[in-house]
Amino acid sequence: MPPATERARTSGREAPGFDFFFYGTLCDPDMRAAVFGRKVEAVPAGLDDYEAVPVDRGRFPILLFQRGQTAAGVLCRGLSLIEAARLGFYEHEGRDYGARELTVRVDGGDSKLAWLFLPMGTLRRGPGRWDLAEWQRYAKRDFLARWTRTMRALEPKDLAPFIELWRGREASKA
Repeated sequence: MPPATERARTSGREAPGFDFFFYGTLCDPDMRAAVFGRKVEAVPAGLDDYEAVPVDRGRFPILLFQRGQTAAGVLCRGLSLIEAARLGFYEHEGRDYGARELTVRVDGGDSKLAWLFLPMGTLRRGPGRWDLAEWQRYAKRDFLARWTRTMRALEPKDLAPFIELWRGREASKA
C-alpha cells in the first residue's frame, strides 16, 4: 500500500491526520524516522516571510518573521495523533516552541495549511545562518544518536499531555 501522502494524492482527497512543515533538523529523513518511529515521506515546501536561523547555543534553528524571505523546508502530510504527540515532545512544545497553523507553498506553487513550530520567548537567535547540510556534516551524528535513544525510551506518561493537546486541535477542526 502506498504511503498516506501517495494515497491522498491519488484519491483526490486530503490525507487524514495532521500536516506539518519542518524547516530544521526534521528536514533530515533519519531524524524524522527517529522521532516518529518510522519513515515519513516529505515534499519540498517553503514558508513565505519567515527565515530559519540558528538558535543561540544550540544545534537547531528557529523561525523568525522576515518579510520578503522564504524559509525552505519540507511538508509531511497525514501524521497521526500519536506522531503529533511525539513531535510535541521532541519540540518541547509549550516550553521552547508553540504550534501554529500557517499556509506553506509546496513545489508547483500549491498552498497548503500546515502545522509548524515557532519559538517562544525562551529561544534566541544565534550568530550566522542555519544550514541543514552543515548540520548534517557536523552535528547530525551525535544529535541523532541522542534523540534516537530518547524517543525509544518514551513511556505513555511522557506523551499523555501532548496527546490531549493534539486531540483538542483535532476536535476543533472537525
